[in-house]
Amino acid sequence: MNKFKQCIYTVILLLTCFVASPFIYKQIWKNSELKKPKEDVKAPVISTQQSNQASQPASEAATTVPQTNENGENVTSPTEAIQPATEAPTVQQTVFAQSGPEYFDDALFIGDSRTVGIRDYGTLKNAQYFCDIGLSAYKIDNSTVNGSTLWDFLNTKKFGKVYLMLGINEVGNDIEYTVSAYRKVVDGIRQAQPDTIVYLLANLHVATYAETAAISNERINALNARISEMADNQKTFYIDVNGVFDDANGALTADFCSDGVHVLAKYYATWCDWLCANTVVQTPAAPASTTAASAAAQPAAETTATTSSRPQNEEFSNQ
Repeated sequence: MNKFKQCIYTVILLLTCFVASPFIYKQIWKNSELKKPKEDVKAPVISTQQSNQASQPASEAATTVPQTNENGENVTSPTEAIQPATEAPTVQQTVFAQSGPEYFDDALFIGDSRTVGIRDYGTLKNAQYFCDIGLSAYKIDNSTVNGSTLWDFLNTKKFGKVYLMLGINEVGNDIEYTVSAYRKVVDGIRQAQPDTIVYLLANLHVATYAETAAISNERINALNARISEMADNQKTFYIDVNGVFDDANGALTADFCSDGVHVLAKYYATWCDWLCANTVVQTPAAPASTTAASAAAQPAAETTATTSSRPQNEEFSNQ
């Protein structure tokens, strides 16, 4: 009888273990989840952009090896003798710094649907906006916002800053053709508002799943690189927000968007905070070493000035 009871108890114990084991494993799993919680979506990080201003060329006097005559004596050329270092002009240094929202009281934003997002969901309500879904550099001359063209905006009010972001609707076309259209817009802004600070905003990347043969991050980077070349770091500056929203692969982070092209509404406030953290402050730097550096840079500055002209309303096709 004792053996029979032992068998019964053994069977009951085995059945109990079999029934209870799923619940035991489930509790163990929950405990491990508590110890290792799921990582939250990484929040965008706002940082101040480093100046992309090219360093000034070194002076010839600083890099030239002294010449000696046959007696071993140092020889100074007549040109060096009449160019003292103290006569060199000072050079403006560009620093990106934090500003408050009031910085944008006299700002105009020009752009496509992403700029529409900044207008509608961002925090810079004090700025003015010339933006529309699908706006492109090709057809900007014939586009209107509230019945006014871009040139109406620029010719009726003086703006202290103009922010320009165009290109995502054109990036699938020939890059050089797009750059020429973009440059005409920049030149037109410069002619209408010669004293304004112009910010050239890099085009935002797209998420990896949204890339196509025509619209890819490789092409966006190529266009952004050409746009950055238009910055003279005196009155025109290039700024790039992609570092805030990019993932490890240099694409728009999938968790920050729903369509792969536009950030979620809540992140436009982050974008505006980044714009406040990246405003230009110009301070005079120490004088350049010699006038030779200034003289060498002068032809380039003159060339830039002579190539700026108002767009001639040339039509660009987006076909």
